[in-house]
Amino acid sequence: MKPKAHILIVEDKAILYKRLSMALSEENYSVDGFTPSVEKALERIQSKTPDIALLDIDLEGEQTGIDLGNILHSQYNIPFIYVTDYDDNETFFKGLQTKHDSFLIKTKPHLETKQVVRAIQTALSKNMKQPAPILKDALLCFTNYIADVKNSGRQTVSEEPVLFVNIALVTTNSTQPDTEKNNRTGKPEFLKLKANYVRIETFNGKSFYLPVSLSEILGKLPNYFVRINESEIVNISEHILDGRINGAWLKIGDQICHISKTYKTEVEKRFELLYQKFK
Repeated sequence: MKPKAHILIVEDKAILYKRLSMALSEENYSVDGFTPSVEKALERIQSKTPDIALLDIDLEGEQTGIDLGNILHSQYNIPFIYVTDYDDNETFFKGLQTKHDSFLIKTKPHLETKQVVRAIQTALSKNMKQPAPILKDALLCFTNYIADVKNSGRQTVSEEPVLFVNIALVTTNSTQPDTEKNNRTGKPEFLKLKANYVRIETFNGKSFYLPVSLSEILGKLPNYFVRINESEIVNISEHILDGRINGAWLKIGDQICHISKTYKTEVEKRFELLYQKFK
């Protein structure tokens, strides 16, 4: 019968390791060899990654089980449970900072193995790995309005994949200037696309089209895209964004895009998420 999971016990007392190992083996878990130190634990992990680890805190060598807990959480993403003699608040709160799955106190004269088994089962259930989602990194876009591309010849490409990282902005504006509005406002204005269409503009100025609304497409884009006004969603990743102008405008290539009051709060939140800022 295939073992339920592979467990690493990091414990410097051989008799306790043996007791735990036997109890877990009876529950159909596989258990790694006697591991009394952080150094030995890291060797074991390199040889065979455990599904979960049980960590004593007082171990052989200078490093403690809490040091190992930090490593398991930050570098390996391996769930772990502390099984320790230390019942003081200081140790407990130090352990809490390492994001453990449980903190068990060794009972004397015997460790309650049933409690350990149930804690393992709970942690494994909570950390059960789900199938990795299929990550999509591009949009399949039309080279023009659908009605227009349908009239193209068989040798003409009508749809192309456009990588998210190459998209500068998504807009409801066309590339055709609105002369009347330009004269009235004194700033660059463009005619609108057909209803429920957006134009995808890449960093090198190429345009593509999709028959969707801005709201609909925003939900399909990575978090480095943010809506800044009624007409535009922009890519604010470091390789696309040239910078900000007085906090109210974004410069992306030749485009100067205005951040409207409606979307300013969300824009600021997104900048805080993506960039380290100091005030």
